[in-house]
Amino acid sequence: MPGKLVSRMSKRKCFTISEVDTIKSASQKFHENQIGCMPVLDKNKKVVGILSERDLSRLIYTEKFNLTLPVSELMSKDLISCDLNTSVTELMDEMTEKKIRHILIMEDKNLLGIVSIGDVVKHLINKIEEENKNLKDYINSY
Repeated sequence: MPGKLVSRMSKRKCFTISEVDTIKSASQKFHENQIGCMPVLDKNKKVVGILSERDLSRLIYTEKFNLTLPVSELMSKDLISCDLNTSVTELMDEMTEKKIRHILIMEDKNLLGIVSIGDVVKHLINKIEEENKNLKDYINSY
């Protein structure tokens, strides 16, 4: 059933940050909410980028770390998104090919949420566990 995971994730709270917020406030939000990525919004609440812990790590590595640096100078602007009909297989393929861990859920340029590689893996594990249980039940019924 295409989109089942994505649809569920679109109903979950999605933390965002403003493009004018600082690296310090972004780090604080990551820590407080135990998240690894946030969509970046402009003053009109439109998605203009995405900021991840990996982006912060790259900044520290280049020794250009400055807590007052605006998020807009660090965010990734090449947005990769899916819609409500995207399947788990499509998500896995996209994440693997692009070497990313988060995909924005968008519809008509509006942000609906975000799906992570952890969400995908958890979904697949649950699916395998359910299939395993069904097979055991079937075998035990004979």
